[in-house]
This record gives sequence, structure tokens and C-alpha cells, in this order.
Amino acid sequence: MIDDQAVLDIALDDDVDAEIERVLAMISPQELQRLQNRLQQLFQLQYSETDSHPHNIKTIIKGRDIQFSRGVSPASRAFMILHSLGHYFFICAAKRKNIERYSYIYDLRGVQAALHYYETAGQSNGLDEPPPMTEQRRKDRVSFEVGANRFAADLLAHIGFEHVAQLLRRYEIGDINYILDVSRGGKAAIVPSDRDYLRQYICAGLSIDPADAYDDGVYSPDAFRPDGIDWQHIEDIKLEIHFF
Repeated sequence: MIDDQAVLDIALDDDVDAEIERVLAMISPQELQRLQNRLQQLFQLQYSETDSHPHNIKTIIKGRDIQFSRGVSPASRAFMILHSLGHYFFICAAKRKNIERYSYIYDLRGVQAALHYYETAGQSNGLDEPPPMTEQRRKDRVSFEVGANRFAADLLAHIGFEHVAQLLRRYEIGDINYILDVSRGGKAAIVPSDRDYLRQYICAGLSIDPADAYDDGVYSPDAFRPDGIDWQHIEDIKLEIHFF
């Protein structure tokens, strides 16, 4: 006798696998290379690979240095590069406008244990538990992530890769949910692979509350400046972006 639920589960798995393949097809390895070359020319980025990072982190970005784990797909690599540059633009725009609401999210000076809780959990210099995800912290984080993608989309338009902005939009909601889960759950919430990230978050049909993504003026349609990244400021705040 065939189990109807098992048949349904297989069908749903097939649907997710098909959606993952559609996401992966949004950018080819050759187009990723062209994008990387253009961004390297603009910002002197340095790309490298390693077999793996601690804690199943998929990519670590520090300043201009971007180090992927080998199993990260071209689509996810493109998102990670662009999203990080979007964060840099956002952070520097906030500094120019004297908006400090988000600084506790990204300024590592003296707060590394809170920012990367999953790295220091259980250690003498760590926190006993993750910082509480209050309603305001959730709204700050969602707004910060959405704002970064808006700057990244403007960057894409500036360099003639407008069509890649659809990839940013495709990743946005799932990635925000993943960030919130890891912020609440620490290491236990980090998925093993890029494929798991795509399956459990990017292609899982998740949502966010649109009211969480409010903007207080850091991003505006005229806020993007091609020279808007203050690289010395990015270095000063000791920012290190981890894609789990």
C-alpha cells in the first residue's frame, strides 16, 4: 500500500529541488567570473578558496578579502559578494548621515562576543546565551539587510549588471530568516552546506513582515555614490562578515 503522505513528501522534495536548480541557473560560472572581475577592478577585491571554514561558515569577508568554502555555488557567491558590498555602502552612508541606530550590529570594537556569539559560546570570553532578539533588534536587522541589498542593486545598475539584481531579491527573504535563526540559536542553527542553505531557506517559501523593513533615511534612491565606501572606516570598525 502506498503512503499518501510519503508520495506528497517526495513531490514536495522534487519541487524544492527544481526550484534550487532554477536559483542556481540565475548566474553561470562564466558570468560570475565577469562580475567578480568588474568588482575587483572597481574595489581591488581579493578572492580565494579554502576547503572549509570553522563552524560550517560558508564564506568569510573581511575588508577587500573574500574567502569562499569550495562548496559554495556561483549563485550564492554572487549574492555574498554583492550583499557584503551593499553593507559597506550602507554602513558608510549611515556614518555620513550620523545615523547610529545600526552600529551595534556591525561595529566589532569591543563587542565581538555578542556579534559572533556562535564562535565564542561556552568560552570564558563568550556570552552564556545569544543576545535576546527583541522586536526592535529584529526590525533593525531586517532593515539593515534590506538596505544593503538596495545599495547592491544600485551598484549593479552602475556597472551594467542590472539583471543580477533579481538574484539579490531571490535570496533576500530566505537569507534574512537564516540570519535571525542563527542570531537566536547560535552554532546549532548553522546548516551544513550551501545546498542545505538553499533548501531550508532560499527555496523554502519563507516570508518576513513588511513592516519590519522600514527605513530611517540611510538608503534613498539618490544615496548611492560609486565612491561611497570608506575603506578606512570599514577597517576601523574591524568588520568581518560571516555567511553561515
